[in-house]
Amino acid sequence: MKTLVRSSLLLAAIAGGAASAQTPECPCPIPPAGPPPLWSGSAEFSYLSTSGNSKTSSLGGGLELFYKPLPWTVSLNANYLRSSSEGILTSEAFRGALKGIRDLTTEIDVYARGSYLRNTFAGLDSLIGVDGGAGYKLFSGPSQFLRAEAGFGYSWENQTIGLDRNYATARAGMGYKWVFSKSAQFTNDFGILLDLADTNNWIISDTAAITATLTRVFALKASWTILYRKEPVEGFKKTDTSTAVSLVAKF
Repeated sequence: MKTLVRSSLLLAAIAGGAASAQTPECPCPIPPAGPPPLWSGSAEFSYLSTSGNSKTSSLGGGLELFYKPLPWTVSLNANYLRSSSEGILTSEAFRGALKGIRDLTTEIDVYARGSYLRNTFAGLDSLIGVDGGAGYKLFSGPSQFLRAEAGFGYSWENQTIGLDRNYATARAGMGYKWVFSKSAQFTNDFGILLDLADTNNWIISDTAAITATLTRVFALKASWTILYRKEPVEGFKKTDTSTAVSLVAKF
């Protein structure tokens, strides 16, 4: 009997040692994050229609495309909004920008950008601008990201009413992202453009959005955009706002 007990204990000890040798110690080390994907982006679409006493509709869309051959980041952004009443186009807005960023350190970078804005809601037939400068990342964590930038450039402005003008510019901007859950995030993009020849002529733009993931590909996005101009085009107000709910497809 004693021999049987000793044999059982010996087998248990051998089995326990083998299990310990095969099972890694915990907590297991987290593997380092790999580089970001070379290409990424998203496309969004929104539509609103009313009928009855009045027939109106608004159509919106957007595209974001990123190319990241580190230490470079190249981005293309485009947004479109049109409004019609009784089947007749009343106003439309289009914003596009091509931007290249080159990291110098983990916090500091330099950038160059070309942009185009058409906003007949605000009396702008076109506003073309180029600028370059430097950026600084204040936060660069997995849950929060904050980057500020400032630079100088030049703008060509064509108005739907009034005189066209060209001027040198100073520009500052800030981009913020807060991932507050596994399936939702908040973003805010702010920019101010200053006419160096006329300091009363400046434009502020800001877009805030909340995006909630539905599936691996699709998400729902609610956004609010404001465009404020200190010296508006004659006959137009200083402030324009737009609110949209969009279906987003990520790729």
